[in-house]
Amino acid sequence: MTWEKIELLKQELTGLQLSATHLQFSMTRCADLMGQEKWSPEQLERLQSLTSRFASLSDLLVQRLFRLVDEIELTGAGTVLDRIFRAEKRDWGQATDLIKIRELRNLIAHEYASEKMPEIYAAVAAMSPTLLAAVPKVVTYAEQMIARYPV
Repeated sequence: MTWEKIELLKQELTGLQLSATHLQFSMTRCADLMGQEKWSPEQLERLQSLTSRFASLSDLLVQRLFRLVDEIELTGAGTVLDRIFRAEKRDWGQATDLIKIRELRNLIAHEYASEKMPEIYAAVAAMSPTLLAAVPKVVTYAEQMIARYPV
């Protein structure tokens, strides 16, 4: 069963790296839009893509990679907070930052009021570098894990 999870980990890493690349691309395309309060439809589309990609990468990390590594290491399932605190112990990021990322992801998923969108866009722009910084750390850790379980 562990080898199946290792294979899944390999697939998830590919998706993780692609998702990080997409978020980085959106950050570059939206850098000049931060600080504004009104946008054209094309600019709104770029900002919405940025927030969507942020939420997607956050989900991949917290809901899939963190959980899958825990399963492979036979760590108890626990809550999202448990996974975040274990990620901090693995040196993937500060728990306070990872919690803010998770909260922002939840806000993105449930926010429909247009008056809050400028605040959300600014928060995504501010937290994206922190989210992206976790990716190479998770990749390195996972690759070391994969090396310990040759198929």
